[in-house]
Amino acid sequence: MSPSQTATVVPDPPSFSQAAPLPKLTSEYMNQMYPEYLDLVQAQVFFRHGERTPVKQRLLETPSWPFCQRANHLHAEFMKAVGKFVPRQEAMPVPDPQRKVGDARYTEKTGTLKSGLEYEPAKWSVRLGNSGYESAPDAAADDRRETWDPKACEMGQLSDIGLDTLFRTGSFLRSLYIDKLQLLPPVPDTTSGRLSDWLYIRTTDYSRVIQSTHALLVGMYPGYPKAAWNGSRTSFNEAFLRLFPIHTRMHRSETMHGNFGCYNFIRHFIDISVHDAVELKWIRDIYQQTIALESIGKRAEEMMAVPHFGSNFHQVYDELVSLVAHGGELPEDISMDHMESLGAAAYHQWTGRAHYTQDQRLGFGRLVDNVVQTMAQAAALDSQQPGSERPHIGSQREGDLLLSPDGVRPPTDGEIPRVPKLALFGGHDVTVGPMSVIMGANTRQWLPFASTLTFELFKDKAEQSKQQRAKQADLPRPSSVPRDLDTAGHYVRVRLNDQVLQVPTCEMPGKHHPAMGSSMCTLAAFFEHLAPVIASEAEFRTECGTMPPTEM
Repeated sequence: MSPSQTATVVPDPPSFSQAAPLPKLTSEYMNQMYPEYLDLVQAQVFFRHGERTPVKQRLLETPSWPFCQRANHLHAEFMKAVGKFVPRQEAMPVPDPQRKVGDARYTEKTGTLKSGLEYEPAKWSVRLGNSGYESAPDAAADDRRETWDPKACEMGQLSDIGLDTLFRTGSFLRSLYIDKLQLLPPVPDTTSGRLSDWLYIRTTDYSRVIQSTHALLVGMYPGYPKAAWNGSRTSFNEAFLRLFPIHTRMHRSETMHGNFGCYNFIRHFIDISVHDAVELKWIRDIYQQTIALESIGKRAEEMMAVPHFGSNFHQVYDELVSLVAHGGELPEDISMDHMESLGAAAYHQWTGRAHYTQDQRLGFGRLVDNVVQTMAQAAALDSQQPGSERPHIGSQREGDLLLSPDGVRPPTDGEIPRVPKLALFGGHDVTVGPMSVIMGANTRQWLPFASTLTFELFKDKAEQSKQQRAKQADLPRPSSVPRDLDTAGHYVRVRLNDQVLQVPTCEMPGKHHPAMGSSMCTLAAFFEHLAPVIASEAEFRTECGTMPPTEM
């Protein structure tokens, strides 16, 4: 489609879709969720990448995954745009003999030191070229280059179906926040200011997430920038990166994976996984039922016999759900219910520890603090004069690198984003899952592809009494929130996919909106709920204990 001002149509997913559901933006829904007496101040949206191939293929004898023709092309465009394109004839870096496999920064997949940002379409060793791909040298490399299918996916790669799903997510965001609520302008016109004056975009450094972010932005602003529009699609080129300031981080600075640089978090994470694999009957039952399957039982037993970091069920579930998500059929002796049971076991092992306050604090507290600080800055804007310049985003941007035509680099002073009206965070299942648990989600299933966790900040137009202001000012709040911030009249709602979450602290009288009910927290109660999760830097380092040698 070409650039248009017409109402956005959100595409329907395919019949076999395993993607997360989105709300239907009917008139009834909009009137109920966005009444006239509430002004939307800010939205922060965390999203999981779209459908991909399994990270590893050990279970099924699937000969190929021919779903990546557009994804392959876009990845090559992106690599060229940031100056990291490796031509097909160039060899991968030579392994560093000084590094040992025990070093956390060393990967056996490539035999090379991960000394910076790496963009893998699938695994660390793959680099796309003009007519093929580059992989770690081996005897069959030349044969692979000659027989490479441009539709072929590698393991863990975002597929064309995943691109379509994130385009759909972007179309939904456009329909809601641009067409209906007018939070953002209808076109990304930078003549009156920078895009980063009201839009903040950050992703992890995985190519499947970066490409998902591109697809989402294309859905939000189809046909832009015009310099990237070729009449049928939007290229992932230098013009796109100049218009849309996408930030990422070095792996060691990333907060969207869980903080695995924290020793005590890692130790508890592993202890719980091992305990659950042995002690919980329902998990033992799923294990026994799976290894008894004629189709995959023997291979599944090899994969699940030893507890893996995070979950010994996830890699089995991941391979099955990836197959179904691309229109494939499960083996006859595996039902959809059984596949979902594997997902439930994986979810419990991976995400269950997010129910523990200490694990929330050590593993995800820094990411939660990013949300809190960004929200607090938006609430503080009410005290500014109308039309005054929005302040720069705060310390929560520390560690950000900009994906730019000049390479991957820190933003210049003139490129620092301002407090956003919309913040987009591209991440993973292990980003959205634990964050949703912290916010009160009680789901028991592995989160689908393209899951979204949305934080919306509102201002009630009604005047707040002095008594209301005093009560809210006395509630605990994270140390990163200024004590003099006036939270009265501000409310927060959290939505996971198409379901509004009930934040536990906000159920109490006086801690939610009197008309909207307990699912809409006062901002003060929302901060109170998250105060135990956010540690100061000194508290964090003390509570983490001894850090692994490679992180010191």
